[in-house]
Amino acid sequence: MNQVINNILKKFKRQLGGQLEAIYLFGSYAQGFYQEGESDINLFIVVEDGTNIHALRRNFLPIWEEHGDFLKRAPMIAPNSAFVRHMQINPLLAHHIARDGKLLFGAPDFLESILPPLDVNEAYAHMTNEIMLASKALTPELLEPDAVESTLKLLKRLVRRIRREPLTALESPTQLMSRVYHFINPILKRLPATREWRGTQPSPTTSPILPGLQSIYKETGKMLLVFAQLTPQLIMRTDWSRLSESIGKQYLGIEISSTVQLCLTATYERPLDIHFRKFEHNWGPDFLPTLTLAPRQIFRQAARLPSSIQVDSLPNAVLSQDDNALHTIIHDFQNKLLNVQLEHELLCRFKMVERFQPPEPLPGRDTPPKQRIDAIFQHLQWWADFYTDQMQQHSES
Repeated sequence: MNQVINNILKKFKRQLGGQLEAIYLFGSYAQGFYQEGESDINLFIVVEDGTNIHALRRNFLPIWEEHGDFLKRAPMIAPNSAFVRHMQINPLLAHHIARDGKLLFGAPDFLESILPPLDVNEAYAHMTNEIMLASKALTPELLEPDAVESTLKLLKRLVRRIRREPLTALESPTQLMSRVYHFINPILKRLPATREWRGTQPSPTTSPILPGLQSIYKETGKMLLVFAQLTPQLIMRTDWSRLSESIGKQYLGIEISSTVQLCLTATYERPLDIHFRKFEHNWGPDFLPTLTLAPRQIFRQAARLPSSIQVDSLPNAVLSQDDNALHTIIHDFQNKLLNVQLEHELLCRFKMVERFQPPEPLPGRDTPPKQRIDAIFQHLQWWADFYTDQMQQHSES
Protein backbone atom coordinates (compact mmCIF):
# COMPACT_ATOMS: atom_id res chain seq x y z
CA MET A 1 0.00 0.00 0.00
CA ASN A 2 1.17 3.53 -0.75
CA GLN A 3 3.05 5.15 2.16
CA VAL A 4 0.82 8.27 2.18
CA ILE A 5 -2.33 6.14 2.49
CA ASN A 6 -0.64 4.07 5.18
CA ASN A 7 0.25 7.23 7.13
CA ILE A 8 -3.37 8.43 6.97
CA LEU A 9 -4.53 5.04 8.21
CA LYS A 10 -2.08 5.03 11.13
CA LYS A 11 -2.82 8.62 12.11
CA PHE A 12 -6.59 8.18 12.14
CA LYS A 13 -6.38 4.88 14.03
CA ARG A 14 -4.13 6.47 16.65
CA GLN A 15 -6.17 9.67 16.98
CA LEU A 16 -9.70 8.24 16.90
CA GLY A 17 -9.32 4.97 18.75
CA GLY A 18 -12.77 3.49 19.31
CA GLN A 19 -14.44 6.31 17.37
CA LEU A 20 -13.02 4.98 14.08
CA GLU A 21 -15.37 2.38 12.58
CA ALA A 22 -14.11 1.76 9.04
CA ILE A 23 -11.78 3.07 6.32
CA TYR A 24 -12.32 2.12 2.68
CA LEU A 25 -10.05 2.70 -0.31
CA PHE A 26 -11.98 2.65 -3.59
CA GLY A 27 -11.79 3.88 -7.15
CA SER A 28 -8.90 3.52 -9.59
CA TYR A 29 -6.14 3.05 -6.99
CA ALA A 30 -7.96 0.12 -5.40
CA GLN A 31 -8.78 -1.40 -8.81
CA GLY A 32 -5.30 -1.16 -10.30
CA PHE A 33 -5.77 1.45 -13.03
CA TYR A 34 -4.64 4.54 -11.14
CA GLN A 35 -3.04 7.15 -13.44
CA GLU A 36 -0.48 9.40 -11.80
CA GLY A 37 -1.27 13.09 -12.25
CA GLU A 38 -4.86 12.31 -13.31
CA SER A 39 -6.54 10.02 -10.78
CA ASP A 40 -7.80 10.91 -7.31
CA ILE A 41 -7.15 8.88 -4.19
CA ASN A 42 -10.62 7.92 -2.94
CA LEU A 43 -10.90 7.18 0.78
CA PHE A 44 -14.13 6.85 2.76
CA ILE A 45 -13.71 7.14 6.54
CA VAL A 46 -16.60 6.10 8.79
CA VAL A 47 -16.60 7.40 12.35
CA GLU A 48 -18.81 7.09 15.40
CA ASP A 49 -21.74 9.51 15.52
CA GLY A 50 -20.71 12.69 17.35
CA THR A 51 -17.02 12.55 16.34
CA ASN A 52 -15.46 16.03 16.17
CA ILE A 53 -14.66 16.96 12.54
CA HIS A 54 -12.33 19.76 13.67
CA ALA A 55 -10.12 17.35 15.62
CA LEU A 56 -9.88 15.24 12.46
CA ARG A 57 -8.97 18.37 10.53
CA ARG A 58 -6.10 19.31 12.85
CA ASN A 59 -4.51 15.93 12.27
CA PHE A 60 -5.19 15.76 8.53
CA LEU A 61 -4.03 19.26 7.50
CA PRO A 62 -0.28 18.45 7.80
CA ILE A 63 -0.84 15.39 5.58
CA TRP A 64 -2.72 17.50 3.06
CA GLU A 65 -0.05 20.21 3.00
CA GLU A 66 2.62 17.62 2.23
CA HIS A 67 0.72 15.19 0.00
CA GLY A 68 -2.25 17.11 -1.42
CA ASP A 69 -0.83 16.95 -4.95
CA PHE A 70 -0.85 13.15 -4.74
CA LEU A 71 -4.22 12.77 -3.00
CA LYS A 72 -6.02 15.35 -5.20
CA ARG A 73 -8.92 15.38 -2.70
CA ALA A 74 -9.52 14.87 1.01
CA PRO A 75 -11.26 11.70 2.23
CA MET A 76 -15.01 11.39 2.36
CA ILE A 77 -16.02 11.30 6.03
CA ALA A 78 -19.33 10.21 7.51
CA PRO A 79 -20.71 9.41 10.95
CA ASN A 80 -22.05 5.86 11.02
CA SER A 81 -25.70 6.88 10.59
CA ALA A 82 -24.86 9.14 7.63
CA PHE A 83 -22.76 6.38 6.02
CA VAL A 84 -25.63 3.88 6.25
CA ARG A 85 -28.00 6.43 4.72
CA HIS A 86 -25.54 7.42 1.98
CA MET A 87 -25.18 3.77 0.96
CA GLN A 88 -28.98 3.33 0.88
CA ILE A 89 -29.48 6.23 -1.53
CA ASN A 90 -26.33 5.45 -3.57
CA PRO A 91 -26.52 1.68 -4.10
CA LEU A 92 -24.11 1.78 -7.04
CA LEU A 93 -21.42 3.36 -4.85
CA ALA A 94 -22.16 0.84 -2.08
CA HIS A 95 -21.75 -2.13 -4.41
CA HIS A 96 -18.65 -0.62 -6.00
CA ILE A 97 -16.97 -0.22 -2.60
CA ALA A 98 -18.06 -3.73 -1.52
CA ARG A 99 -16.96 -5.40 -4.78
CA ASP A 100 -13.95 -3.38 -5.95
CA GLY A 101 -12.85 -1.41 -2.88
CA LYS A 102 -10.44 -2.38 -0.12
CA LEU A 103 -11.32 -2.38 3.56
CA LEU A 104 -8.28 -0.87 5.27
CA PHE A 105 -9.81 -0.89 8.75
CA GLY A 106 -13.01 -2.23 10.30
CA ALA A 107 -15.11 -5.36 10.56
CA PRO A 108 -15.13 -7.49 7.37
CA ASP A 109 -18.94 -7.48 7.21
CA PHE A 110 -19.30 -3.76 8.04
CA LEU A 111 -20.69 -2.82 4.61
CA GLU A 112 -22.13 -6.19 3.61
CA SER A 113 -24.61 -6.06 6.50
CA ILE A 114 -26.21 -2.86 5.12
CA LEU A 115 -25.71 -3.41 1.36
CA PRO A 116 -28.86 -2.27 -0.50
CA PRO A 117 -30.23 -4.03 -3.60
CA LEU A 118 -28.91 -2.69 -6.91
CA ASP A 119 -31.20 -2.17 -9.91
CA VAL A 120 -29.24 -2.61 -13.14
CA ASN A 121 -31.18 0.24 -14.76
CA GLU A 122 -30.19 2.58 -11.92
CA ALA A 123 -26.57 1.48 -12.18
CA TYR A 124 -26.22 2.34 -15.85
CA ALA A 125 -28.33 5.50 -15.56
CA HIS A 126 -25.56 6.92 -13.40
CA MET A 127 -23.03 6.19 -16.15
CA THR A 128 -25.22 7.56 -18.96
CA ASN A 129 -25.58 10.80 -17.01
CA GLU A 130 -21.80 11.01 -16.58
CA ILE A 131 -21.38 10.38 -20.32
CA MET A 132 -23.78 13.21 -21.10
CA LEU A 133 -21.88 15.58 -18.78
CA ALA A 134 -18.52 14.52 -20.24
CA SER A 135 -19.72 15.09 -23.81
CA LYS A 136 -19.12 18.84 -23.34
CA ALA A 137 -15.46 17.96 -23.95
CA LEU A 138 -16.30 17.65 -27.67
CA THR A 139 -16.85 21.43 -27.90
CA PRO A 140 -14.20 22.95 -25.59
CA GLU A 141 -14.38 26.28 -27.45
CA LEU A 142 -17.63 27.03 -25.60
CA LEU A 143 -16.27 26.28 -22.11
CA GLU A 144 -14.34 28.26 -19.54
CA PRO A 145 -10.76 26.98 -18.99
CA ASP A 146 -11.56 25.29 -15.67
CA ALA A 147 -14.61 23.60 -17.22
CA VAL A 148 -12.47 22.34 -20.12
CA GLU A 149 -10.10 20.72 -17.63
CA SER A 150 -12.78 19.17 -15.39
CA THR A 151 -14.86 17.87 -18.32
CA LEU A 152 -11.89 16.25 -20.03
CA LYS A 153 -10.87 14.74 -16.69
CA LEU A 154 -14.34 13.18 -16.35
CA LEU A 155 -14.17 11.79 -19.89
CA LYS A 156 -10.75 10.25 -19.30
CA ARG A 157 -11.95 8.76 -16.02
CA LEU A 158 -14.88 7.12 -17.83
CA VAL A 159 -12.55 5.57 -20.41
CA ARG A 160 -10.16 4.30 -17.73
CA ARG A 161 -13.10 2.75 -15.89
CA ILE A 162 -14.32 1.06 -19.07
CA ARG A 163 -10.88 -0.24 -20.06
CA ARG A 164 -9.85 -0.93 -16.46
CA GLU A 165 -6.34 0.33 -17.23
CA PRO A 166 -4.49 3.66 -17.38
CA LEU A 167 -4.59 5.60 -20.65
CA THR A 168 -1.26 5.27 -22.45
CA ALA A 169 -1.97 6.77 -25.89
CA LEU A 170 -2.76 10.45 -26.42
CA GLU A 171 -6.30 10.50 -27.83
CA SER A 172 -8.59 13.39 -28.72
CA PRO A 173 -11.91 13.95 -26.91
CA THR A 174 -13.68 12.71 -30.06
CA GLN A 175 -11.74 9.44 -30.00
CA LEU A 176 -12.34 9.00 -26.27
CA MET A 177 -16.08 9.65 -26.59
CA SER A 178 -16.39 7.21 -29.49
CA ARG A 179 -14.82 4.53 -27.26
CA VAL A 180 -17.35 5.30 -24.54
CA TYR A 181 -20.29 4.80 -26.92
CA HIS A 182 -18.73 1.64 -28.34
CA PHE A 183 -18.96 0.31 -24.77
CA ILE A 184 -22.33 1.66 -23.63
CA ASN A 185 -24.53 1.12 -26.73
CA PRO A 186 -24.69 -2.72 -26.52
CA ILE A 187 -25.51 -2.44 -22.80
CA LEU A 188 -28.34 0.03 -23.45
CA LYS A 189 -29.86 -2.44 -25.93
CA ARG A 190 -29.96 -5.16 -23.25
CA LEU A 191 -31.37 -3.15 -20.34
CA PRO A 192 -34.98 -4.07 -19.42
CA ALA A 193 -36.08 -0.44 -19.00
CA THR A 194 -34.95 0.66 -22.46
CA ARG A 195 -37.24 -1.75 -24.32
CA GLU A 196 -40.15 0.69 -24.53
CA TRP A 197 -37.93 3.62 -25.58
CA ARG A 198 -36.14 1.60 -28.28
CA GLY A 199 -39.48 1.15 -30.03
CA THR A 200 -39.92 4.90 -30.56
CA GLN A 201 -39.88 5.75 -34.26
CA PRO A 202 -37.25 8.39 -35.14
CA SER A 203 -38.61 11.67 -36.42
CA PRO A 204 -38.14 12.05 -40.20
CA THR A 205 -37.25 15.71 -39.62
CA THR A 206 -33.60 16.10 -38.78
CA SER A 207 -30.64 18.42 -39.40
CA PRO A 208 -28.44 18.39 -42.54
CA ILE A 209 -25.45 19.35 -40.38
CA LEU A 210 -26.24 16.75 -37.69
CA PRO A 211 -27.86 13.67 -39.28
CA GLY A 212 -30.07 11.79 -36.84
CA LEU A 213 -30.70 14.80 -34.60
CA GLN A 214 -34.14 14.39 -33.02
CA SER A 215 -34.59 17.07 -30.38
CA ILE A 216 -32.89 20.05 -28.80
CA TYR A 217 -33.23 21.04 -25.15
CA LYS A 218 -31.71 23.85 -23.13
CA GLU A 219 -30.66 23.22 -19.54
CA THR A 220 -29.01 25.82 -17.27
CA GLY A 221 -27.41 27.61 -20.20
CA LYS A 222 -26.26 24.45 -21.99
CA MET A 223 -27.59 23.05 -25.26
CA LEU A 224 -28.53 19.36 -25.22
CA LEU A 225 -28.60 17.65 -28.63
CA VAL A 226 -30.60 14.41 -28.65
CA PHE A 227 -29.96 11.92 -31.46
CA ALA A 228 -31.95 8.87 -32.51
CA GLN A 229 -28.69 6.93 -32.11
CA LEU A 230 -25.15 7.91 -31.22
CA THR A 231 -22.67 5.56 -32.83
CA PRO A 232 -18.88 5.84 -32.59
CA GLN A 233 -18.84 6.47 -36.34
CA LEU A 234 -21.27 9.40 -36.05
CA ILE A 235 -19.22 10.94 -33.24
CA MET A 236 -16.01 10.63 -35.28
CA ARG A 237 -17.61 12.04 -38.47
CA THR A 238 -19.21 15.09 -36.87
CA ASP A 239 -17.32 18.39 -37.14
CA TRP A 240 -17.71 19.53 -33.54
CA SER A 241 -15.51 22.61 -34.03
CA ARG A 242 -17.74 23.81 -36.85
CA LEU A 243 -20.76 23.25 -34.62
CA SER A 244 -19.15 25.37 -31.87
CA GLU A 245 -18.45 28.17 -34.35
CA SER A 246 -22.03 28.16 -35.63
CA ILE A 247 -23.42 28.48 -32.11
CA GLY A 248 -21.01 31.12 -30.87
CA LYS A 249 -21.06 32.08 -27.20
CA GLN A 250 -24.83 31.99 -26.68
CA TYR A 251 -24.53 28.63 -24.83
CA LEU A 252 -22.25 27.55 -21.97
CA GLY A 253 -21.52 24.23 -23.65
CA ILE A 254 -23.06 21.46 -25.72
CA GLU A 255 -24.04 18.06 -24.37
CA ILE A 256 -25.11 15.13 -26.52
CA SER A 257 -27.26 12.09 -25.82
CA SER A 258 -29.17 9.38 -27.63
CA THR A 259 -32.92 9.21 -27.05
CA VAL A 260 -32.65 5.99 -25.04
CA GLN A 261 -29.72 7.33 -23.02
CA LEU A 262 -31.59 10.49 -22.04
CA CYS A 263 -34.75 8.57 -21.12
CA LEU A 264 -32.74 6.24 -18.87
CA THR A 265 -30.88 9.15 -17.25
CA ALA A 266 -34.05 11.17 -16.73
CA THR A 267 -36.06 8.30 -15.26
CA TYR A 268 -33.50 6.80 -12.88
CA GLU A 269 -30.81 9.42 -12.23
CA ARG A 270 -32.39 12.87 -12.67
CA PRO A 271 -36.17 12.58 -12.27
CA LEU A 272 -36.26 15.62 -10.00
CA ASP A 273 -34.80 17.76 -12.80
CA ILE A 274 -37.52 16.55 -15.17
CA HIS A 275 -40.21 17.16 -12.54
CA PHE A 276 -38.93 20.72 -12.05
CA ARG A 277 -38.85 21.19 -15.85
CA LYS A 278 -35.18 22.12 -15.90
CA PHE A 279 -34.94 20.90 -19.50
CA GLU A 280 -36.45 23.57 -21.76
CA HIS A 281 -37.64 22.10 -25.06
CA ASN A 282 -36.43 24.06 -28.12
CA TRP A 283 -36.88 21.88 -31.20
CA GLY A 284 -38.11 18.46 -32.37
CA PRO A 285 -40.31 15.95 -30.53
CA ASP A 286 -40.57 16.62 -26.79
CA PHE A 287 -40.56 13.14 -25.26
CA LEU A 288 -39.55 14.00 -21.67
CA PRO A 289 -43.13 14.78 -20.48
CA THR A 290 -44.18 11.24 -21.49
CA LEU A 291 -41.77 9.58 -19.05
CA THR A 292 -43.15 7.93 -15.91
CA LEU A 293 -41.29 9.30 -12.89
CA ALA A 294 -41.51 7.25 -9.69
CA PRO A 295 -41.78 9.28 -6.44
CA ARG A 296 -39.18 6.96 -4.92
CA GLN A 297 -36.65 8.01 -7.55
CA ILE A 298 -37.54 11.69 -7.13
CA PHE A 299 -36.99 11.60 -3.35
CA ARG A 300 -33.79 9.62 -3.74
CA GLN A 301 -32.34 12.36 -5.95
CA ALA A 302 -33.56 14.95 -3.43
CA ALA A 303 -31.80 13.06 -0.61
CA ARG A 304 -28.55 12.74 -2.54
CA LEU A 305 -27.90 16.48 -2.66
CA PRO A 306 -27.63 17.16 1.11
CA SER A 307 -26.10 13.74 1.74
CA SER A 308 -23.29 14.20 -0.80
CA ILE A 309 -22.54 17.65 0.59
CA GLN A 310 -22.45 16.28 4.15
CA VAL A 311 -20.12 13.33 3.51
CA ASP A 312 -18.15 14.53 0.49
CA SER A 313 -17.89 18.17 -0.58
CA LEU A 314 -18.06 19.81 2.88
CA PRO A 315 -15.48 17.45 4.48
CA ASN A 316 -13.28 17.95 1.41
CA ALA A 317 -13.40 21.73 1.92
CA VAL A 318 -12.93 21.61 5.71
CA LEU A 319 -10.07 19.09 5.70
CA SER A 320 -8.03 20.76 2.96
CA GLN A 321 -8.08 24.46 3.99
CA ASP A 322 -6.68 26.37 6.96
CA ASP A 323 -8.51 28.66 9.40
CA ASN A 324 -8.28 31.64 7.05
CA ALA A 325 -10.74 29.89 4.72
CA LEU A 326 -13.40 29.07 7.33
CA HIS A 327 -15.58 32.11 6.63
CA THR A 328 -15.47 31.40 2.89
CA ILE A 329 -16.42 27.77 3.55
CA ILE A 330 -19.36 28.90 5.70
CA HIS A 331 -20.56 31.31 3.01
CA ASP A 332 -20.25 28.76 0.19
CA PHE A 333 -21.95 25.93 2.02
CA GLN A 334 -24.75 28.02 3.45
CA ASN A 335 -25.49 28.83 -0.20
CA LYS A 336 -25.50 25.11 -1.00
CA LEU A 337 -27.85 24.56 1.92
CA LEU A 338 -30.06 27.31 0.52
CA ASN A 339 -30.29 25.31 -2.73
CA VAL A 340 -31.56 22.35 -0.71
CA GLN A 341 -34.21 24.58 0.85
CA LEU A 342 -35.22 26.02 -2.54
CA GLU A 343 -35.70 22.50 -3.90
CA HIS A 344 -37.93 21.80 -0.92
CA GLU A 345 -40.03 24.88 -1.67
CA LEU A 346 -40.58 23.63 -5.21
CA LEU A 347 -41.54 20.15 -4.01
CA CYS A 348 -44.03 21.73 -1.61
CA ARG A 349 -45.54 23.81 -4.42
CA PHE A 350 -45.92 20.67 -6.52
CA LYS A 351 -47.63 19.09 -3.48
CA MET A 352 -45.09 16.26 -3.50
CA VAL A 353 -44.24 16.56 0.20
CA GLU A 354 -45.31 18.14 3.48
CA ARG A 355 -43.26 21.15 4.53
CA PHE A 356 -40.21 20.25 6.65
CA GLN A 357 -38.56 22.60 9.13
CA PRO A 358 -35.16 21.72 10.67
CA PRO A 359 -35.45 21.45 14.48
CA GLU A 360 -33.04 24.36 15.01
CA PRO A 361 -32.12 27.40 12.88
CA LEU A 362 -28.59 28.06 11.67
CA PRO A 363 -26.63 30.17 14.20
CA GLY A 364 -25.86 33.83 13.44
CA ARG A 365 -22.63 35.49 12.39
CA ASP A 366 -21.55 36.18 15.97
CA THR A 367 -21.20 32.41 16.57
CA PRO A 368 -17.63 31.00 16.33
CA PRO A 369 -16.88 29.68 12.80
CA LYS A 370 -16.35 26.07 13.85
CA GLN A 371 -19.74 25.96 15.57
CA ARG A 372 -21.34 27.39 12.42
CA ILE A 373 -19.72 24.64 10.35
CA ASP A 374 -20.99 22.02 12.82
CA ALA A 375 -24.49 23.46 12.41
CA ILE A 376 -24.27 23.21 8.60
CA PHE A 377 -23.28 19.54 8.95
CA GLN A 378 -26.27 18.99 11.25
CA HIS A 379 -28.73 20.70 8.90
CA LEU A 380 -27.48 18.63 5.98
CA GLN A 381 -28.02 15.49 8.06
CA TRP A 382 -31.59 16.53 8.91
CA TRP A 383 -32.45 17.25 5.27
CA ALA A 384 -30.87 14.04 3.97
CA ASP A 385 -32.62 11.96 6.65
CA PHE A 386 -35.95 13.62 5.85
CA TYR A 387 -35.79 12.82 2.13
CA THR A 388 -34.46 9.31 2.72
CA ASP A 389 -37.47 8.68 4.95
CA GLN A 390 -39.74 9.95 2.15
CA MET A 391 -37.99 7.64 -0.32
CA GLN A 392 -38.46 4.64 1.95
CA GLN A 393 -42.13 5.41 2.50
CA HIS A 394 -42.70 5.42 -1.26
CA SER A 395 -40.66 2.22 -1.66
CA GLU A 396 -43.03 0.47 0.73
CA SER A 397 -46.27 1.86 -0.73
